[in-house]
Amino acid sequence: MTYITMGNALGCTINSHRRGWDGSICRNAETWNCSAKQQFRTDYCQQGDPRCYHIHIFEEGDPYCLIDDLGIGWLLEPYPDALNDQILLFWGKRFQEPRGVSEIASRPKDYVFGAYRVRNVSPQKINEFKTLWKIEPYPDGWTRFQQPHILTVYYKSIIGGVYLKEVNRVAVENMFEKAAEQARSPNPNWYEESDAQRFESFHKQLPDWFEAAREYASKVKHNMLRDYGQIPSLPIPIQSSTTTPVRGPFDDLKNLDVKKSVVSVAIPTTPKAIKSDTPVYPLLEKDHVKDKIKLVYSKEIFDAIMAVSLTKNILILTGSPGVGKSTLAMTLIDDPERKLIVPVGSTWRGREDLLGYVNPISNEFEPTDLTRFLCKAEAAWRKNLRHTYLVIFEEFNLSQPEYWFADILVRSQYPDTEEKLRTLELGGKSIRGVPNNGSKVFITPTVRFVATINNDHTTLSLSPRVLDRASIIELNLEPRAILERARLEIEEKQIMAVEELDALLKYKNATFSLRAAESLKRCMENLQLLDMASTWDALDIVLLQQVLTKVRLMVGDPANDSLMQSLEEWSESYGKYLRKCASLLNSWAEALKDGRDVIQA
Repeated sequence: MTYITMGNALGCTINSHRRGWDGSICRNAETWNCSAKQQFRTDYCQQGDPRCYHIHIFEEGDPYCLIDDLGIGWLLEPYPDALNDQILLFWGKRFQEPRGVSEIASRPKDYVFGAYRVRNVSPQKINEFKTLWKIEPYPDGWTRFQQPHILTVYYKSIIGGVYLKEVNRVAVENMFEKAAEQARSPNPNWYEESDAQRFESFHKQLPDWFEAAREYASKVKHNMLRDYGQIPSLPIPIQSSTTTPVRGPFDDLKNLDVKKSVVSVAIPTTPKAIKSDTPVYPLLEKDHVKDKIKLVYSKEIFDAIMAVSLTKNILILTGSPGVGKSTLAMTLIDDPERKLIVPVGSTWRGREDLLGYVNPISNEFEPTDLTRFLCKAEAAWRKNLRHTYLVIFEEFNLSQPEYWFADILVRSQYPDTEEKLRTLELGGKSIRGVPNNGSKVFITPTVRFVATINNDHTTLSLSPRVLDRASIIELNLEPRAILERARLEIEEKQIMAVEELDALLKYKNATFSLRAAESLKRCMENLQLLDMASTWDALDIVLLQQVLTKVRLMVGDPANDSLMQSLEEWSESYGKYLRKCASLLNSWAEALKDGRDVIQA
């Protein structure tokens, strides 16, 4: 399970309300769009049924937020204290008069409305099947902004469940600083007079609260790693608020009919293992390799690979270029004698390209490296050696696999005991250089296949017959994790620049890869040789050469207009330090304006 980076903030989406979420619009819910579903507003809000989760978020006397169990139970059921002391942002669509959030086709911007410093999270039992989670802030640990701020901070989803997002700490602090500048304007427009004081206090204490959040999150993450796969038997703490609620203007919608109770988390009994006579030839053999996979790629990837060991003979690794697919494949088995890399060619059209051909003069079969490797695995099998042999196909979908891989694909699917069905007839009188094999090779059960694929205009889609026989694992590494893997320490602001650019360009397949991180590391180690004044110059040239060069923008594509606007905002934030990147982005904007496509190469 992956929790947030130590000391960062969390964020979640909420509905949009007028005048500070006080319920004043709920009587007319059918005509006011707060971004809740129309059916929900008609069935509940319009009828006075108090099921809205968000009208109490900025309530003066007793603020709290309700989150459905489907959205956050994945984290809070096993670890009910996970959000304690964390900074939680609330964002959503900004309302527009007279009907609320616009229902136009294009996606409106997200706006930040306010924040909590979470004091306590408790389960609210609705019935046997439904639970809500009540998030309460510290009495001085909540604030709403003078006016909604456009959400420009970088955030990412948390692996393990939905709803919560991770938000960069420095970006949050910068956002509060800008909000503080607006609050100093001659005519501030707060919802209530107390909001100004509350915001100033929140802003002042935010750095210290982030440090407290870092310490607490570190403890929670340690427990998660220690207890991974186990459900703790600790009771869920319930804290009752000591603050006396203040009646608001819409109290008839504030009496949620919920029963507060401790949700007991039952420890499941260990299921009886089903005995199998089929031996397992694992993709991961040694504990130190298993630990490395968990550390570098995550426990989720490790679990997926272990599942493939039991279920499929072919593992397909997919992900952006430079994410580490080949590195992971090579890591699985640490014996170089028992693994083979096979680069797939774009011209492959038959099994001869993979296995070899019959020499018409000698009538011998001329084997490829793969055929010799399969024969080596067969020889070990005959000696009763049962170590796994690994074949790694690089660029597996550069040519259609069915053309050249069909024989092995079919033969390797037969039961381990069916040696005849798992044997390939190669032709000719013998295999050149391989004694005592005749002209056939047995695909032993110990042979496993791993393939790496990319998805772009140079590759071909995999057919259902291949996908049905394989398991696919997608690798994703965030820029921060990539920098950690490269053992490269840079300034937090530099990390933010990379993260935000990566988030903007990932849909253009222009991601910050491990190769880019390695290049940045070499540049930073040789600043004097490169005649660079600072590490920003090194980052500037690497982003220019290895990220922005991947981008293609077509004139007339409406999505590019929104992207260019976001890139211009990114340039305003970091162009002072990344001048080459800012200049290139400016040339893109001019090209599109002149009706010219942006194609780097």
